[in-house]
Amino acid sequence: MYDTLLAFGDSITQFGSNPNISGFVLHLSGYYSRRMDVLNRGFSGYNTRDALRVASHVFPRSKGMSQKGPESSFALPESPKAPHLCLLFFGANDARLAPYSQHVPLDEFYENLHKLVMLLRDPNSDYYSPDTRIVFITPPAVGDRMIEDVAGRNGYAPDRKNSVTKLYADAVKKVARKHDLPVVDIWTAIEDLVHGSASTDSPDCKTESNVAENDVPTEEASVSPFEGYEKYLLDGLHLNRSGNELLFKLIVSEIEKA
Repeated sequence: MYDTLLAFGDSITQFGSNPNISGFVLHLSGYYSRRMDVLNRGFSGYNTRDALRVASHVFPRSKGMSQKGPESSFALPESPKAPHLCLLFFGANDARLAPYSQHVPLDEFYENLHKLVMLLRDPNSDYYSPDTRIVFITPPAVGDRMIEDVAGRNGYAPDRKNSVTKLYADAVKKVARKHDLPVVDIWTAIEDLVHGSASTDSPDCKTESNVAENDVPTEEASVSPFEGYEKYLLDGLHLNRSGNELLFKLIVSEIEKA
């Protein structure tokens, strides 16, 4: 078998296999063709509590799986092959505002991320996999006005704020530092592009559909009702084609640093 790249996350990961939005997981599958098999384990609506609940169905067991066949002296393999690379991409739903049920308090979110890492890093874990490379991905920036627009059209109060999501993105980076793990900071990448702080000469920041707009600001762009977040987001939360293309480039750049 080829090595595997496991993408474990929420709906942003699940939709990452959608060709209609140029999904980042789909891009990874093509890019690593004949080198790694890419597995999409994105679960729409899931937060880190849910991730811990289903982790036993996502991570292969490394312990307790040894069996002997009937009337046989040989042992069956202890577990499926552990992933070579694991992307952990949670936080967008944890950051949903209380009292929505998806909301996870910030301190619990931090601890849940730590627990996910330890499932693969703790020698006493049933899922211990010391050779699996773990890469965190922050939740993307949220387009507040897009969220307000969607909420208004559907008759509910806005349920997300970019300032709150930033706290969860920062928590992802804090856990990554604690475990000396790399992190793809899509929150900052989108913020920098939207607010003009990123260099458009950077290969990590250019996308097919935003180069012209960023190189030559227009009057239309300056008065966008959604403040420019519509360049990267479908609905204020999920990535559109440009957002997925940007994330794909950032992930590959981080993976290939090693």
